[in-house]
Amino acid sequence: MSSSNSLLLSDVELKGKITEKDDIILGCKFDGNIVASKVNVSDSAIINGDINANEIEVNGKINGSLAAKKVKINSGCNFEGDVVGESISIQEGANIKIQALTKKGV
Repeated sequence: MSSSNSLLLSDVELKGKITEKDDIILGCKFDGNIVASKVNVSDSAIINGDINANEIEVNGKINGSLAAKKVKINSGCNFEGDVVGESISIQEGANIKIQALTKKGV
C-alpha cells in the first residue's frame, strides 16, 4: 500500500460522503456516496451507496450504483444495483442482481 492510499478497517462505521483524490480501501460499514481515484471494497466491507471512480474492485457487500472506467466484481461478493463502465468484469461465484451498461468516457 502506498502512502497515498486511505484505509478504513472493519471496526469502523461511517455515514456521509467520502471524496478522496487518491486510492481508498474500504473494509468498514459505510452508508453514503464515495468518489475516489480507485476504490477497493474488501470482503469485510458493507457499502450502502454509490461509488464513482476510475477503477472499482468489489469483494464485499454493496447496495448501490457503480460508475468507473474499469469495474471488477469478484467471486464471493454480494452486489445489488447498477453498473456503468468502459470495462466490466464479473467473476464466477459473484452474487449479483444488477443492471449493467458498458459506455466509453465514464
